[in-house]
Amino acid sequence: MASKPLTTILLGVFLIFSSVLGLAHERNDGGYSTIVDEAGNAVYMTGWRLQPGDEVVTENNQRYQVVSVEGDIAQGKPLGEANLSLYYYEPEMGILAKLRALLEPAAVAQTEGASKVAIYHTHSDESYVPTDGKESIDGAGGIYKVGAKFAEALKAQGVNVAYSEAKHDPHDDMSYQRSRRTALDLIKKQNPDAIFDIHRDAVPPQVYKATVNGQDISKIQLVVGKYGPTGKQIEDYALQIKAASDKKYPGLIKGIFMAKGGDYNQDLHPRSMLLEVGAHTNDRQSAERGIALFADVVPTILGKASAPTGPNAAGTTGAAGNTGLGSLTGGVSGATKSIGWIVGILIVGAAAFLFLSTGSMKEARAKLKNFASTEFANYLGPKAKQRQNPQPESNKSEEKEDNK
Repeated sequence: MASKPLTTILLGVFLIFSSVLGLAHERNDGGYSTIVDEAGNAVYMTGWRLQPGDEVVTENNQRYQVVSVEGDIAQGKPLGEANLSLYYYEPEMGILAKLRALLEPAAVAQTEGASKVAIYHTHSDESYVPTDGKESIDGAGGIYKVGAKFAEALKAQGVNVAYSEAKHDPHDDMSYQRSRRTALDLIKKQNPDAIFDIHRDAVPPQVYKATVNGQDISKIQLVVGKYGPTGKQIEDYALQIKAASDKKYPGLIKGIFMAKGGDYNQDLHPRSMLLEVGAHTNDRQSAERGIALFADVVPTILGKASAPTGPNAAGTTGAAGNTGLGSLTGGVSGATKSIGWIVGILIVGAAAFLFLSTGSMKEARAKLKNFASTEFANYLGPKAKQRQNPQPESNKSEEKEDNK
């Protein structure tokens, strides 16, 4: 009997230890890690604690795997170039869809519905020294202003936003356990299309400093936890994000860090991503400009059109941003609208054929008039005459008698 309580205690210790093992965290010794290639050249820098098996994709899409770590230096094994063309998806539109998108972009956006994004901060103390005065402010870190800028920029794109300002201090190895409750709450109550955990890194300022789209910004690092069963799915999602971002704003994404022992609550949602916006050595305004550019990429990542915003956005919807097709709020159904477009295009096509076959609008109108008055009338003639000259009841009776 004495062995049962001991087994329970040991099991509890194992579960706690394994949950902590499932989380690779930032270094807390004030240093940062540098990955070097076989020639000793630095290829990647990050404030995360590295271990063999971790991988990175650099800004220029070269992939490396950490094979050994000694102090601040990690030896990286080159795995070749990540082919991001396999991850970039731009939906093909048919002729009707393209024509409608050209003539009625707002209607297309309204029909498809706006996306919804959830935002939170696991490390609510993280700050930017040049702007905030120090790198950590318990419960009120400068990272909140970066998150608020992200939410604002997403809303400007027509994306619905659920932004949690819940605090998860202190900044320790159990932060992700505390923020897990926040993430679960957002997912259950808001049902977002994507969820982002916003952080900042801890490396020298030049690592994240860049000029993109004519603006001085701080780059963004994507962080993937490969520890859980969804690790490969989240990795593919990160590659998709970088592919879309590289297409729109080359240089915005610093790279992707993939932690072999990481989790980061990414098992909760298939589109869960940890973003590091600049480092504590960058000024916060540059981080805000960087995250605003990233917000411009989000609708492409989610594969949905942005819904119109502002006073001219007729027919806007509730929090979810989706309008039911064929409902009172959604207007005419998509199928009915498609039939209308098909009929309209057929009419335009027929008119173009008549013009080309006759050589002038006058001849085309004459031919169309002749068709309507003669050909079409002849087809409907017998029925039309029958409706216009109905047979007298007396005649009908006589015919019936004769038939008998």
